[in-house]
Amino acid sequence: MEEKYAKAAREILECMGGKDNIASAAHCATRLRLVLKDESLINKDALEEIDLVKGNFNNGGQFQIILGTGIVNKVYAEFIQMANIQEMTKEELKKQAAQKMNPVQKLLKTLADVFVPILPALVASGLLMGINNILTAQGMFVANQSLVEAFPAIKDFAEMVNLFSNAGFTFLPVLIGFSAAKIFGATPILGAVLGAIMIHPDLMNGYGYGQALLDGTVPYWHIFGLSVAKVGYQGTVLPVIAASFCLAFVEKKLRKVVPAMLDNIVTPLLSVLIAGALTFLFIGPVMRGVGDMMTNAVMWLFFDLGPVGGLIYGVTYPLLVITGMHHSLVTAETQILANIGTLGGSPTFAVVAAANCAQGAAALAVTLLMKHDQKMKSMASASGISSFLGITEPAIFGVNLKLRFPFYGALIGGGIGAAYATLMGVLSVSQGPCGVIGVICIRPDCMLQFMVSMAVAIICAFAATMMLGKTIGKKETSASEKPVRTIETEPGCVYAPVQGTAVLHTEIKDETFASGAVGTGVGIIPEKGEVVAPFSGEISMVFDTKHAIGLLSEDGVELLIHVGVNTVELNGKHFRALKKSGDQVKAGEKLLEFDMKAIKAAGYDLTTAVLVSEPEQVEVVKTGKVKELDKILKTSH
Repeated sequence: MEEKYAKAAREILECMGGKDNIASAAHCATRLRLVLKDESLINKDALEEIDLVKGNFNNGGQFQIILGTGIVNKVYAEFIQMANIQEMTKEELKKQAAQKMNPVQKLLKTLADVFVPILPALVASGLLMGINNILTAQGMFVANQSLVEAFPAIKDFAEMVNLFSNAGFTFLPVLIGFSAAKIFGATPILGAVLGAIMIHPDLMNGYGYGQALLDGTVPYWHIFGLSVAKVGYQGTVLPVIAASFCLAFVEKKLRKVVPAMLDNIVTPLLSVLIAGALTFLFIGPVMRGVGDMMTNAVMWLFFDLGPVGGLIYGVTYPLLVITGMHHSLVTAETQILANIGTLGGSPTFAVVAAANCAQGAAALAVTLLMKHDQKMKSMASASGISSFLGITEPAIFGVNLKLRFPFYGALIGGGIGAAYATLMGVLSVSQGPCGVIGVICIRPDCMLQFMVSMAVAIICAFAATMMLGKTIGKKETSASEKPVRTIETEPGCVYAPVQGTAVLHTEIKDETFASGAVGTGVGIIPEKGEVVAPFSGEISMVFDTKHAIGLLSEDGVELLIHVGVNTVELNGKHFRALKKSGDQVKAGEKLLEFDMKAIKAAGYDLTTAVLVSEPEQVEVVKTGKVKELDKILKTSH
């Protein structure tokens, strides 16, 4: 018996169009990530039937197959052997996938790549800020007093926690400079130096720049007739990213022209000098304005439009997740958190958490609606719980988008929960897991309303999905959970394994079949690419090329089902066998799937021979249009 991980790898490879269609492969904690030469060859219907596959989606030039922790690495190991490709890191795969992206996708990917490495620092800083708020919040635990006031002995500890919490955001440009320089191909430490220059204490603090403009007290350098604002970039994000890009550009050019013996001295000197000067002259002022516009747009959405803005954000966010554009929101979120002292917190975290919890609730509703589809029920329950923890990909791509109506229900519930969170002014102090457990990232005075917001999103999404499932989703659920058709079989009878048009075997356009040399029966020109068991019995043989199956009925009828003429030449391509030799089957069980469109495009006749092998009397009961399990042959057996 084929080991399950090897079996899954083989089936996935077939669904991807074979090893010749695989450009490269890698994996993360839960997903197999593939770059394909021709994505039109993907057989998604067959892929979704594979036992270990929990979902799939295409993002950023990568076709990603969700398998789960502890499974993906084992399937990947088998997959790269079967595909005869070298093991590749996720970063290497991203570089190859990026070649297929458009400019907007590349920009969004770059922003995400810059922020992902520094998120742990921001999360730690934000959570420390939350601890400080708990220690200093008035009346949270003691009436009219903070914990520090009630227990003066912890005052110094609270001050230390406050200092620790501010460090990450105070020196944010240094962290971003290091990460961005690495992404753009510059020396990372020079990026950190450039970030440090932008927040040097000799500069006017960036937080006071707005008021200084109003008061006319902005300090300037006067260099070669130019007036350069001597202002820092505390609490900003885009200026240091753009400055790091400039640094990388300058450094790469200098590396090509500076002699090797002077490279380690001249290149860092000129790179920092030129990039730093351009930053204060042009890059910084322009990008500060762009960053302020982004932040103001988010603030306007939440604080001016209120619940309506929250609803818009909550409904839009899952749509952005599908395209991968949600990464662009990290920039505005980080800048908001960097200015948390003046803004009080970020309103976006609770909205995103509500949207994620709504996806989970919709998936859990599917477990009640899909009564017969055990695989979908299992996937829906597991992915629903993971969404409550902030991981929504399995629910979105494996369940909700596939059935469509649960995704609509999630949008409704997420929008209502987001509107409520915005109405109640729920603010976060850090980035973290955007789910129920994200309460640890919420400002202490907002924690209760955060949990209420999550409950509203979950209840509304669950109810909306149940209602939609019984109306617009009725067709989808019934089709997915439709049980195998059962019939009362008669001894010696053969029932149609394929839906289509039946003709006598003598009319099959193949001399071997038409002559009766391998059996007597009919040929069926199929209308859909599946073969079901024509009676109850045993699989006597599944051909290696998967285009033909031999069966033996319970009353001894030997039958051959051969899909297409000369399709052995495809060597199994476009076919997927669901059973193996020795399996016991009931009439109506699915045995084989095949891609009709691809086989026709390859130039093959799809007429499927259904032939009784033994030289006995065979009566053709029906020709013309036949449905699956219509009686077509009767033997004298």
